[in-house]
Amino acid sequence: MMRTAMTRVAMTTRFDSLRLVCLLLAASLVGVPLPTQAADPAPVPALKARLAAKVPLTGLVRAGDVLVAVGDYGTVVRSTDSGRTWIQAAVPVSTLLTAVHFADAQRGWAVGHGGVILVSTDGGASWTVQQVLADKPVLLSVHFVSADQGYAVGAYGTAWRTVDGGGNWMPMTVGSGPDADMHLNHIFSTRNGVLFAAAETGLAFRSTDGGETWNSLATGVSGSLWSGLEGVDGEVVLLGMSGRVLSSRDGGDSWQVHESASEQSLTGAVLAADGSLIVVGSGGLILRGGALSAEIRADRQNLAAVQFAPDGVLVLAGQLGVERLGSDK
Repeated sequence: MMRTAMTRVAMTTRFDSLRLVCLLLAASLVGVPLPTQAADPAPVPALKARLAAKVPLTGLVRAGDVLVAVGDYGTVVRSTDSGRTWIQAAVPVSTLLTAVHFADAQRGWAVGHGGVILVSTDGGASWTVQQVLADKPVLLSVHFVSADQGYAVGAYGTAWRTVDGGGNWMPMTVGSGPDADMHLNHIFSTRNGVLFAAAETGLAFRSTDGGETWNSLATGVSGSLWSGLEGVDGEVVLLGMSGRVLSSRDGGDSWQVHESASEQSLTGAVLAADGSLIVVGSGGLILRGGALSAEIRADRQNLAAVQFAPDGVLVLAGQLGVERLGSDK
C-alpha cells in the first residue's frame, strides 16, 4: 500500500533518521514469528565510555529512587542522585537499545535491535541477555505489569509476551488483516490492567484480557502514534505526529484530538503532580501545562523521554544524552 510505504519512510526510532534506514533494512519478520531461540553465545559487550551519559539515548525510567536510561551502542546509564551524576552499567551487547521498563525497584527489562531482551535484577546496575527472539526483530517497546507478566513489541507487527518473568516468550497477535504488519511503537497499561499499543498510521490497539486478544481502535488520525500513558482519573493519552495529543475518557472507545502549539512529533510524556502533562518531542520541543504551551530548547535536538527525578526535578533524555533541568545541575 502506498500509504504504508510513505509512513515507513517517515518512521523514526525516536530521534535519528539515519537509524530509521537501518531499522527498515534490519527488520526481518515474515509471517508468524517462530519460537524463541537461545541468545548469541558471544555477544559484543557495550564499550565503557567516559561520557556515556551524553550518547544518544532513547528511553528513561524510574526504578524506585534510581533513574535508568538506555540508548545507542548498548549504553545503559543510571543515576542515584536525581540525575546530577550518571554511572554506566555493565551491558553484554552493543546494539541500539530502544526502550526500558522496570516492574519494581530491582527488576527491569530493556529491548532493542536484533530481537535482544536484557534483564536486570539489581536496579539497572548490571544486565544479562535474557532472550534473543527468533528472526531477531527490531523491538521498540517493553512493558511489564508485574514481575512475571510482560510484553515486547516492535517493527512490522512483532509482538511477544511472557508470563514467567521473561524465562519464555510467546508470539502474540495484535493487528489482523492489513493491520497485521504495522509497526507497534509503544505498549503500556492502565491501572485497571487494560493494555494499549500505539502504532503507525494512526492505529491503536487495546486488550482487556492480558494480551490474549486485541481490538483495533478508531483514533480519528492518520499519522503515526509514538507513545502513550494513563493520565488522571483513568484518562488514556496517546502522542503522535504533528504535535497531536489524543485522549480518551471511555477506555479507548472514543478519542478527542488536541492540537498543540507545535507540529513536531511527540515522543514521550510524564504526568505532573497537578495532573497536567509534560510532553517532549523532536526539535527540542517541550509542552507543559493544561494548555500544552510550547517551549523550544535552544539546541533544537530531538528528545525521546522525560521523567521526574526523586527530588521532583525534570530529567530529559534524547539525542544529546540525559540532562537534569534543575538549577543545581
